[in-house]
Amino acid sequence: MSAAQAKTLRQAARSAKEKAIRLHEGAVEVLSPHVRMADWSKDDGYGVAVDVVRDGVAVQWWPTAVPESLALWEQGGIRQLCAALLAARFTVSEGDERTPHSMMLRI
Repeated sequence: MSAAQAKTLRQAARSAKEKAIRLHEGAVEVLSPHVRMADWSKDDGYGVAVDVVRDGVAVQWWPTAVPESLALWEQGGIRQLCAALLAARFTVSEGDERTPHSMMLRI
């Protein structure tokens, strides 16, 4: 790989990372006034989590391992509220087989 190719690759990676950070910040900004956000520092820190994943941002309920908590997300209307709030600003798609309880965001 030439120096020019390496530089182009680094610039593309940096640009993708900066885009993901802006997307993450935007999602948190949109959601945090309306829903309980996950608090990783607490044992009972359940809520909506926003994470950078691959080429986008995942919005999901945390922890998904607690059925009564996950029910708030799936049947309690929180997932639908998040989708509606985010759809005005982002492209929202449903999770895949690896992340069935999440939404993926893209600008």
